[in-house]
Amino acid sequence: MTVLDMNVAQLPADAQALYATMAERRRARGEGFGGPYLALLNHPELARRIEELGFFLKFEGVLPRTVYQFVVLTVARTTGAGFEWHDHIAHARAAGLPEDVIDAVGSSRAAVLPQPYALAHAILQRTMSWQVVPDDLQAQAAAAWGRQGLVEIVVLSGFYQMFAAINQGFDIRPPAAAG
Repeated sequence: MTVLDMNVAQLPADAQALYATMAERRRARGEGFGGPYLALLNHPELARRIEELGFFLKFEGVLPRTVYQFVVLTVARTTGAGFEWHDHIAHARAAGLPEDVIDAVGSSRAAVLPQPYALAHAILQRTMSWQVVPDDLQAQAAAAWGRQGLVEIVVLSGFYQMFAAINQGFDIRPPAAAG
């Protein structure tokens, strides 16, 4: 349990208005909204700023959607963030991430990953263990996705590690596990 208000109707009016704006923006892209943002709305300005970055990375970034979703699922699996895994598995499938890649991430079988996911995974192994991404991996990623794509992979790693901390810190669970 958490001492935070997790019911939108119980939040102050400014937080409710922000929730409505953010939820509508996501609905317009065919996405749901909630989960960790319900905790974040207890600090509306922080929630707004995090959502701006998240929206940009998810909908306006340069990475292909399959690579984006691969990064999210890999961070979710590595950190044990069940909500993120549950929330993004359907998005990964809808984006076209191959089922065998999803299965490999879910069962931690990185050795069977095809490119470009093997490259993204090699970068995530470094970022998730707080190590420098070697020049050769940076060069390969820049060749595949440009310098902006390389930067986005590293930022996504940290962004979803932050969400893992929010989800685990405030016990935000997938809907089927809630209760």
